[in-house]
Order: sequence, then C-alpha cells, then structure tokens
Amino acid sequence: MARTGTTKDSYTGSGGQTAVMSELLARECNAAIPVVDIGTDVFAFRDSREDVARIQVKTAHARSYKREHGFTAKFNIPIKQLNRADPLPLYYALAVRLRSEWTCFVVIGRVNLQQLWNQGLGSETAEELHLHLQFRPNDSGHEPRLRAQCGEVDLTEFINAWESLPPLRALPELP
Repeated sequence: MARTGTTKDSYTGSGGQTAVMSELLARECNAAIPVVDIGTDVFAFRDSREDVARIQVKTAHARSYKREHGFTAKFNIPIKQLNRADPLPLYYALAVRLRSEWTCFVVIGRVNLQQLWNQGLGSETAEELHLHLQFRPNDSGHEPRLRAQCGEVDLTEFINAWESLPPLRALPELP
C-alpha cells in the first residue's frame, strides 16, 4: 500500500521539482508546471523547437554510509504509471538531496525504466516499484564522478543525463 504523504513530503517533493526546473533553466530549457497534475510534474521545452519532455519528479533525502564512502536514496514509482500505455514519452527525474545540497539527478525515460524493471530492477508491491539506489564514488577517474546501482543494475549512465530529454538532445547535422 502506498504511504500517505505528510506536509514534510510535500515540501521535499516541491523542492525536488523546483531543483529539476532550475537544472533545466540552467541548460537554457524552459520549464512549466501543469495546472492539473495527472502524472506529469514538469514540461520541458525550448521555444525554438517542437520537442517537449514530460517529466515526473521523485525526490529522496539520501543517507550517507557510515563505514564507507557514498550514500543511498529510496524512490517509489507508481506501477500504474509505469505500466501506462501512453504514446507520449515520459521521463523520470529522481532528485537526490544529501544533507543540504542536491547531489545528483537520475534522469531516465519510462521505456528504459520498464526494460530495466523487466530485467529485475528494484522490488515491488501491487502499487509501487521500490528503487533503493546506491551511490558510490567512481574510482576509475572518469566521468561521472559517481556510480549508481540498484541491486545488480547499473544506473550510472542515467546520472545527470539531461541530454536524454528531447528538447536538450543535439539536433542532427544537416547534409
């Protein structure tokens, strides 16, 4: 059963939504909040392009590991939304707050999330897919500076993957 939200959850969720919008604006991508929220928290677009990204924001307060470097954050994705047969793409922005800062965002399309779920990502109840993400420093010296895992599934490629959103993708070269 989904847990009932609290006032603190509302502040946390709104903070994550605002942080996602700030990241979009920093990338010269406009952002708008729909008047009625039926599964889309933010629309991302550029006035010069017809591409629009529908984004569902999920926010978590991360906890640092006590005995090693890194932190963990838990997110819940509604199964009904994840399974929805919708011709329009939906993206999830999982906003991670550690102590007093936004540490990273996991930006992943619903199609990618469904495929990973089918491969065993997370755990589930009848109503929600539970993602327990583990973030650790990337010791290889390469970008990104963090690695992200959910069980055996590597989600590192989705950390701060803002360019995966249609209005932020590079336009194809003209011949």
